[in-house]
Parts: sequence; C-alpha cells; structure tokens
Amino acid sequence: MEIIGWLWWFTSGLLALVFSLVWFLISGWIATLAQIGIVAVLIFGYKYGWRRAPGELLVRVGGLVRRVLGWARVREGGGASGTGCKREKVQVVQRRRPGDVNVSTLLNVLMLAGLSAAALL
Repeated sequence: MEIIGWLWWFTSGLLALVFSLVWFLISGWIATLAQIGIVAVLIFGYKYGWRRAPGELLVRVGGLVRRVLGWARVREGGGASGTGCKREKVQVVQRRRPGDVNVSTLLNVLMLAGLSAAALL
C-alpha cells in the first residue's frame, strides 16, 4: 500500500512540474500579446478617435490574419508528384567593404561608450 502512495506522490509532483512549466511559458506569451494589443489599441485610439478606432483595428487585424493564414497555407509546388517546375538555386554573395557598418554595430558601440563613460563617473 505504501508503494501506491509513493507512486501517487511522484506522479502528482511530475504533473505539477509539467503544468507549472507550461503555465510559465504560456503566461509569458499571453502577457506579451496583451501588451502588444494594448499598445495597438492606444495608437489606433489616438489616431482615429474612440468611435472609429475599433472598426479600423478590426479591419487591419483581419487583413493581417488573412495574410498570415495565407502564408501558412502556401505549399511548395512539385513535391513528390514531380509535376511542378524546378527552381534553380542562386547564391548572392555580397562582399563587405571596410566602411560598411550596420545599425546593430553602431548601437553596440554606443552602449559600450556609455558604459565606459558611466564607469568613469
């Protein structure tokens, strides 16, 4: 009888661990989506006013949803049947010149400069 108690304790602990991990992951995504939604509602409310904003937001979100669903449904032609046309792979090689910098690099340099300036104070 004691083995059943141990098995129950182990199973319930394992399920509690899995549930808490899943809840942690989902709650992060839900909080992020809620924050994005609130920012979108505030922007549309400021831009279009409180009467027109919900309709505009629904139109824009509907278009975005249709685009994402269409992108998810797209299938590559050809597959196993071999009836589709074959695509030729083209590799584009861009050589970087010494003067080429991107925004990420500039932001990293600015951050390091700011940290070193703060360390001097």
